[in-house]
Amino acid sequence: MTDIMTLSAIDAFDYSLAKFAHDLANLAGDFLTTLLRIITLMGNGGMIFIILALLFLLFKKSRQGALIALIAMAIGFLMTNVILKYAFARPRPFMETTSDYYTWWQAAGALAQDGFSFPSGHATVAMTFAFPLFLTFKKKLSWLFLLIPLIMGFTRIYFQVHFASDVIGGFVVGALCGVGAFYIYRALIKLKFVTAFLELPSVVELFKKNHNIEEKNKD
Repeated sequence: MTDIMTLSAIDAFDYSLAKFAHDLANLAGDFLTTLLRIITLMGNGGMIFIILALLFLLFKKSRQGALIALIAMAIGFLMTNVILKYAFARPRPFMETTSDYYTWWQAAGALAQDGFSFPSGHATVAMTFAFPLFLTFKKKLSWLFLLIPLIMGFTRIYFQVHFASDVIGGFVVGALCGVGAFYIYRALIKLKFVTAFLELPSVVELFKKNHNIEEKNKD
């Protein structure tokens, strides 16, 4: 066992959360592990968030946030997977086979994961999706979007494929990309075709319009 008192502050933080996740896995059993595995696999490649953002484009009220989220995800991919991961080149927690992380990784199901560890790509893409929606929706409920990266980030710690500091790093990168995407969006809306796109009727409006036309034809 690692002596936590001899670790640096960041290492101690990482170790404490990893141990908490391991202890939780032992207490909760297979159901929680299966549920969190489904959630973490849904985040692979960010496809679930890209699909959701594209669906949100179909609705007028969510179109602004969805467009900003797509821009943020593109920036986040470049920052995380092309630049930062290779700049830091941090090994995954389970790479050291004599460590507690490796033991805990095996106990959690030995989820296969390659590439470098910092920052977490799953945490980054989840935040690039959620943060723009948090910024653009009514604040009374928009904070719920922030639960998405929190849950996704926790799954990465739970399966010992990321340190907690990797996840927090992903959150920070994702939020910054979201802010940057917001300012890019403000520049883009000066273009007429972007403004026209934002003003297109939503799927719901088109459905109601077609329904009304059909009702009139029946009469």
